[in-house]
Amino acid sequence: MILLPLGFFLKGMAAKSEAQNRQDKPQRKPLEQPTVIIDPGHGGTDPGACRAGVMEKDINLAIAKRVARHAAGCKVRFTRDKDVDFTKHGVYSKEAERQDLDRRIEAASKFGGEVFISIHVNTGLGQDRGAVIYYDADNPGSARLAAEIQRQINKLPGMPPKKPRADHFYLFKHLTIPVIIVETGWLCNPEERERLQDPDYQEQLAGAIGRGVAAFLKTGR
Repeated sequence: MILLPLGFFLKGMAAKSEAQNRQDKPQRKPLEQPTVIIDPGHGGTDPGACRAGVMEKDINLAIAKRVARHAAGCKVRFTRDKDVDFTKHGVYSKEAERQDLDRRIEAASKFGGEVFISIHVNTGLGQDRGAVIYYDADNPGSARLAAEIQRQINKLPGMPPKKPRADHFYLFKHLTIPVIIVETGWLCNPEERERLQDPDYQEQLAGAIGRGVAAFLKTGR
């Protein structure tokens, strides 16, 4: 008979008990990342606003891709990540425009995101300046998301302070999650048009949008 030391025996029992406890303890599921849907407005046959050879669709996509890099801790999904539209024959009519929007809405519903951010550029006849955000008047989450992002954008150097504006866009009526439209600037203003094409300025806008999203998600969805 071989006699084992008592300490060795007790140590083995303790290790066995610890292993059993680890097996019995329920395993924690990793926290799911919130999904942020980014919608670069227009695209493909639909250039959006145009001034002096500058097309809105290109600026929208450039800023949208930069926003994705600032959405820390989030899963980012794009309605488009290249220069395309979502109709068979091009966006040349109101009906085709509606079809294009419907495809984006279908994509958003499939993604199952927490928020939907549509990136655009404004235009007009005057020398307007600054970024403004439109939100769904019937969705408190949309209003809060707009307020958080507008607050961050207003902090950018040289940015004229704006207030978010309530409206009733088609996207708002057909999505239940918080939806906003970010009009990042004005193509009709030559100075602002130049800024909107500047990668450094696009990065500033994207960072502000990303910080606003983070603040919104942190305080609850």
